[in-house]
Amino acid sequence: MDDIVKCRIKMTTILILSTIFLFAFILNPLVPQSQALDITRNVFVMYAGSLVKIFENEIAPSFHNQTGYNLVGEGKGSLQIANMILDGFRQPDVFVSADTIPIQRIINHNPPRAHWLLKFASAELVIAYNPNSPFAHDLQRASKGEIPWFQVLEEKGFKFRRTDPELDPKGYYTIIAAKLANLYYNDSTIKDRILGKDRNSEQIFPEEILKSILESGQIDAVAAYKHEAIARGLPYITLPPQINLGDPKYSSFYNQAFYTQRTNQTIHGNPIFFSYTIPDTVKNIDGAISFAKYLMSSQGKTVLTGVGLNPIKPIVEGNYKALEPEIRTLIQEQN
Repeated sequence: MDDIVKCRIKMTTILILSTIFLFAFILNPLVPQSQALDITRNVFVMYAGSLVKIFENEIAPSFHNQTGYNLVGEGKGSLQIANMILDGFRQPDVFVSADTIPIQRIINHNPPRAHWLLKFASAELVIAYNPNSPFAHDLQRASKGEIPWFQVLEEKGFKFRRTDPELDPKGYYTIIAAKLANLYYNDSTIKDRILGKDRNSEQIFPEEILKSILESGQIDAVAAYKHEAIARGLPYITLPPQINLGDPKYSSFYNQAFYTQRTNQTIHGNPIFFSYTIPDTVKNIDGAISFAKYLMSSQGKTVLTGVGLNPIKPIVEGNYKALEPEIRTLIQEQN
């Protein structure tokens, strides 16, 4: 009798979990509901949290219209995604990262979980702010260059927030940019005045919710990518190119600043490049290749440009021979 009860409980649990998964899948905002049950047309893409709005509002519908595939997406900090892949918690078809380091982490793992990465766009760091902030007037003046941007961020009561440098590239980019500000303005105290310690727990929030907290008025400003601010319609302060990590000609200057993670890996400043890979976890290889080709297509580049990212000629790192032939051919055509 106990075995029968246990069996019924097990079957009930499986039914409940299956139902939850089905509804979550059908209600995924990136998948047209008329297509949601055709799982052969779904491509599971994990992407940097800064791309959430862009993927939901722009890339997913455009990709579907061009290819017929449904983009099933999940956005998180890029380092967090790498960790989830390595730990077996996620098995995406494509991984789109806000930096090359998270993908290199899965490439260099033993055994490797990916074999190459492709840089497809560059980005820059800005200060995005709430237009209804009590400090909005000063933030607007700073955006026009009338007063120093860091002077506003250090005003009493100002709430500036950022992402975790251990989980998200933007987190360590923010620290590196602040250290570059020390050098650029010849003032060694700027970074500590606006950020405090590198891992200042008072300032750090999860990537997935940071912009929502800003938009709700709970905080005044955040470190953001330019494309995030544009996608959400947020006003922002443009930083000097020597600080914003968006101009490759300042690579040598960027390289002077660094952040050391808890793993003792030291990350030096470099231009920000968004990249992607097709990891070994891929289930829908045809869909994954279609998505990779979409990002390099004229339509994909138009979408990226429209939201503030800068498409570049594809740059490959890792094992070039491991690239899928269709992607390799497209790279050769564009270089």
